[in-house]
Amino acid sequence: MTIFPILGQEKLRQDSKEFESAPFMGRAAVVTLGCAKNQVDSEVMLGALASNGYELVDNVEEAEVAIVNTCGFLESAINESIDCILDIAPLKSEGRLRKLIVTGCLVERYREELIKELPEVDAFIDTHELLQVSEVAGQASTQPLLSPILRDASRPYFLYDDTLPRVLSTPSHTAYVKVSEGCNRPCTFCIIPKIRGSLRSRTISSILSETQELAARGTQEINLIAQDLTAFGADSGGGGLVQLLQALDDQQLIKWIRLLYAYPVGTTPELLEAIRSLPSVCNYLDIPLQHASEAVLKRMKRPLGKLSPRKLVEYIRQDFPEIALRTTFIVGFPGETRSDVDTLEDLILEGHFENVGIFEYSPEQGTPAFDLEEQVSPEEKQERRERLMLAQQSIVAKRSDERIGKVFDVLIEGVHDESDMLLTARTAFQAPEVDCSVIVNDIEGAEEDIKLGDYIGKIHRARITEVAGYDLIGQLVGRI
Repeated sequence: MTIFPILGQEKLRQDSKEFESAPFMGRAAVVTLGCAKNQVDSEVMLGALASNGYELVDNVEEAEVAIVNTCGFLESAINESIDCILDIAPLKSEGRLRKLIVTGCLVERYREELIKELPEVDAFIDTHELLQVSEVAGQASTQPLLSPILRDASRPYFLYDDTLPRVLSTPSHTAYVKVSEGCNRPCTFCIIPKIRGSLRSRTISSILSETQELAARGTQEINLIAQDLTAFGADSGGGGLVQLLQALDDQQLIKWIRLLYAYPVGTTPELLEAIRSLPSVCNYLDIPLQHASEAVLKRMKRPLGKLSPRKLVEYIRQDFPEIALRTTFIVGFPGETRSDVDTLEDLILEGHFENVGIFEYSPEQGTPAFDLEEQVSPEEKQERRERLMLAQQSIVAKRSDERIGKVFDVLIEGVHDESDMLLTARTAFQAPEVDCSVIVNDIEGAEEDIKLGDYIGKIHRARITEVAGYDLIGQLVGRI
């Protein structure tokens, strides 16, 4: 759950000042649950609120209006969303809160049930109405919003463009850029196409315009996100992901461009060459493989294409060894056998991946896999996940030890949570929020009165000196 933990009141209030021409309407807070795509939607809602006179705050207890942007992907996310709503609702009687608004994937998935079961909520905003959040916040009526749009399941999920107001909920040096919405893939475990609709890509010119705006704010890094990043442009014919990367690199505005959520079938030699050769594109690729067993992948309806996951990874490691790979796997999918898990463990132990996320399969109503036979018990899923995480830990430890003494470019994120004498940083092969980090405990040639704040948001050189669990420890040795 994100309630702007890295911003603080002052940052949000400064961003609000860009829209001071509108009359003051009250204080608003947005709580974001789920993925980075949701986070971007929240940032657009923040822009809409600020441009209509609302002061943005990061503490719900200080807000007159609270908006919860929910996740409805998995049962655990659904429970977290409902718990969050119920935690905030008492502020209407105990605090200054006058309106509680809920939007996001949970509303898309269970709108009718939510309206009946959560009378504490004043309005449910459909995902196509995100820009109307300030209008709904200012309505005198407390009746739940249920517009005709809500009943039209054929309408696609909201997709923003560069003309819309947006207030970053990340530090200004880093940002997520959503390049498309929806997905056309038939994965049997996934509810996202039913929630967010089919693939719709933004235009390259829209993304370039947004990037120019971000660069003007001091953004050093953008992370391109989509449900299916490698399908970008396939619906429009206006240029694909490789063309987008070339155009972004030609701008020479952003120092780091990172790709998240690449689909294996769309990971082509042309894309890999673009990642390797374009100076501003990080040698990093997040490519969710979901499994290594071809039998399991077939039940998941994950097409193998020309290369199985193993062959694809081996090809990347052989021909593009400089590209750091991150992946995710699902364990406990219906029909998964011990032999299937052995196959997956073998792939992990070969050491191809910088970072691995492993998730237990969650049977979700509305997905084809929900009714499959041979469901795996929760206990077995947990045991399999723990086994595979241990396998990856051994690989991470080995890779980390090999980095001691080497020098890398690092983006300084901020002062470390545990000590104001330390800085937190990331290398180009460490994505925000999901990967480990570099802890800076020394600055070469630094004076005693050095101000650590002067380093934040900038890219420096760091020599790795030791390892602390999953994190690296480093010394700054110069700025690039």
